[in-house]
Amino acid sequence: ICANPEMKLVRVLLLLMPVVLVYVSGINTEENQDHCLLDSSDDESPSDHSCKTEEIIPSGVSLIQRLHGKYPEKLTVPRSTNVHISVKSTSAYHKPRLSLLLLTWLQTIEPEQVHIITDGVDGWSKEAAQLGFHVVQSNCERTHNREALCCKSGFEYNEFYSEKESGNGYSWYCHFDDDMYVNVGALVDTLAKYKPDRDRLYLGRWSVNRNTKFDVSGDALKHFPKHKTSSYHFGTGAAYCISSSLMKELEPYLRGPKFLETCVHLGLPDDMTVGAVIGAVLGYDLTDVHNINTHLDSLMNLDPHSLKDQISISYGQFTIIGQPVIKNIVDIPDAHFSVDEDPTRFLSYHCLLYPKTSWCRVV
Repeated sequence: ICANPEMKLVRVLLLLMPVVLVYVSGINTEENQDHCLLDSSDDESPSDHSCKTEEIIPSGVSLIQRLHGKYPEKLTVPRSTNVHISVKSTSAYHKPRLSLLLLTWLQTIEPEQVHIITDGVDGWSKEAAQLGFHVVQSNCERTHNREALCCKSGFEYNEFYSEKESGNGYSWYCHFDDDMYVNVGALVDTLAKYKPDRDRLYLGRWSVNRNTKFDVSGDALKHFPKHKTSSYHFGTGAAYCISSSLMKELEPYLRGPKFLETCVHLGLPDDMTVGAVIGAVLGYDLTDVHNINTHLDSLMNLDPHSLKDQISISYGQFTIIGQPVIKNIVDIPDAHFSVDEDPTRFLSYHCLLYPKTSWCRVV
């Protein structure tokens, strides 16, 4: 029991946060614009700031720079070469985000499995390429609007299909935003429970806890003449996985420029477009995976004893009218770094998972 009344309030607010976010996201097209604005890397501001998740500018960048050069570690994790990992980034966040990923979870997976889709070249993107990661420069706008995100998503999907055509036998396509830490071991263990070459699987976290109406009419409807249902569930676009058998059916809608075209026809952002095509057009359900966590989840309420079992964590902060800003970050007991040094908690989480990492022991 928490004796501190302020901490009681914080935890209550965090428990309510998914409900608040669901309420704001809505289910029709106009309200779903607010859903897009809840992304932690958004440049725009919604009309109601009361529950917007916001970017934590990593003040710990100086610490990351101090640790620079201490990779690659090549940590031993459960090996799986059948997972295609796609990371969506932008040049504006290479320094605070991509640098952090290169130091942490990207050390735990073979570089050739990772495709980083971005929109600009700098020292960090060059370094990622030198380490063996596929760094793809899109020709999309450097903004966070619907068109730019759908454009970049088309590049992500095209990478998967091109790899398959080259003979790489990927059974899974997994997307993660650049503000996510991926626990590769937990991801591999979870995916191993399914049969991706046989079953049409869409794994993620419900973005809203009710069906969303497939609201397409007029000329747009001719692009989806055989849609299966009138409603669907969609997962938060920050983290999800799709089986290769389902990816094959998605290709006519989501490969390359087709993704943006589909977004325009549906009038939806990238994450909802994926959900609408899978759920309403093709008729497959989203499988809710409880240990995928994004900045939209109540990260502070995660059981510290379950942290090693989580597939992903993120970070953010939000405000509720009349209350102080609340940092939405995981609580790591006996963390290796302070919150000031490690505001995202990615460094401390990495040390929890891989305590033998050199900079976890030395710093």
